Amino acid sequence: MDSGQDSVYSLSARGRSLPPQMAATTTRRLRAFKRWMRSQGIDHSDALRLIDHHPTNQLQGISVMTVCDLHEGDLVATIPKASCLTIKTSRARPVIESTGLEGYLGLSVALMYEKSLGQSSPWFGYLQLLPESEPIPLNWTLEEVDSLLSGTELHKVDFALLY
Repeated sequence: MDSGQDSVYSLSARGRSLPPQMAATTTRRLRAFKRWMRSQGIDHSDALRLIDHHPTNQLQGISVMTVCDLHEGDLVATIPKASCLTIKTSRARPVIESTGLEGYLGLSVALMYEKSLGQSSPWFGYLQLLPESEPIPLNWTLEEVDSLLSGTELHKVDFALLY
């Protein structure tokens, strides 16, 4: 893996490895994701295992685990910058920039736009792994907010901002 290019992100090891028994079976989604990674020039060390938690676990999506000890500074992955979904790499860039959207808001629009393209999006292999919704108060119904946050400071803030 060549990490000397300005157009590539290099990820290095940090911290402790997790037990090898945490490996899981390869699923169709995971195989599709790995094909997408290869097509995008994303490379990762054999010391890593990608684990698909959906739908058999409370965790959703893909986890990255190590199967052996890593040392600080070990190169574990290279990711071409062009394969990263950003405002600048999204096909929605002209619209996003013309409206002055930046940061998380601009990225959210880019993400929604690319997701709406389905298989024609260059990030389809990645986007199909994202959950349809996140269990955060912003996405809850009024009944869920009242039931789950009643009596908390967050309930007062959420209620004032959202309803």
